[in-house]
Amino acid sequence: MRALPLLLAASALGVLGYLALGQANLPEGPGKDLVLTHCQACHDISWVTRERLSRERWDAVIREMEMRGLKLTSGERAAILDYLALYLGLQPPPAPPPVQAEAKTGAQVYANCAGCHGPQGEGNPPTFPPLKGHVEKLLRVEGGRNYLLLAVLYGVQGPIKVEGKEYSGIMPGFTWLSDEELALVLNHLLAWGAPQGVRPYTPAEVKAAREKPLGPEEVLKARQGLKLP
Repeated sequence: MRALPLLLAASALGVLGYLALGQANLPEGPGKDLVLTHCQACHDISWVTRERLSRERWDAVIREMEMRGLKLTSGERAAILDYLALYLGLQPPPAPPPVQAEAKTGAQVYANCAGCHGPQGEGNPPTFPPLKGHVEKLLRVEGGRNYLLLAVLYGVQGPIKVEGKEYSGIMPGFTWLSDEELALVLNHLLAWGAPQGVRPYTPAEVKAAREKPLGPEEVLKARQGLKLP
């Protein structure tokens, strides 16, 4: 007698697995649940999934099923027909549109700098100098705009004075960022108070700077040549 419950349980699991397999064979899309509900009630769902019919032929199939007793509202019928014609029609279903990557902002790229220079460029003395205020002074002197690009791209190593305080350390370069990302973060710095008439940075300008690679000590020499106040 114990064999009978085990046999019934195995049969139930087999049916559930069979139905799950049929559901997995149906492509995802609007109307899938309606197809499962109304078609699977009478048919092995694999019969539906193996067909590839025109919209007109699927319409005729649904009409025949209605004549045999299938009850559908007009909305259910339209949704089922649309699903069958699109996903199980003569033509393969259209590929989903490619996901457009969200464009980065300069503030997002600046997150790479905020750990040392602060979220708003306030710095972290005595280890890391401020950027806000000092960037504006760099941009007011000849060569300062190009130096700022080189400092962000290749880094700076050696003693510098910022806002009257001495700093001596190594700023790493960000050559691993793309030209577009470097232009974004440089223009983010400009937004903190660039003098009137200063040109925004462009990806092409960053690309050109990459063609003449420098070490952080060489960038320091470029800084030392600036006539900073």
